[in-house]
Amino acid sequence: MSDPGSFVYDLNAVSQELHVRPEILSRLLKSFSGTLAQKIAQLDEALPKNDIVLVRAIMHEVKGTSGNLRLNDVYRSADAMHVAVKASDPMEKVGPLFDTFRAESYKFIDHFKNV
Repeated sequence: MSDPGSFVYDLNAVSQELHVRPEILSRLLKSFSGTLAQKIAQLDEALPKNDIVLVRAIMHEVKGTSGNLRLNDVYRSADAMHVAVKASDPMEKVGPLFDTFRAESYKFIDHFKNV
């Protein structure tokens, strides 16, 4: 994962890789940053209730979108949490994975608030 507190993303390189104009990719990233914040809030409610169906669905969606947008640190942390939830791992394992996912997600979210 990246250095603590940093978010690195080469918009031009990713836009070339995905064959999408940078301004369109930027709009997609800004939109996803808002959606991701909402998903984290939903997870904050679902995890204490042990709503595994909702947690799995959210993590599956976030994993896919973050991977498609090449948000590598968000993707890796979402994938780790998704795998743990699918395996019915205990909250003692899922909790720290959620903390990592949240931290990586907010690096991205905060970056796009300021762009």
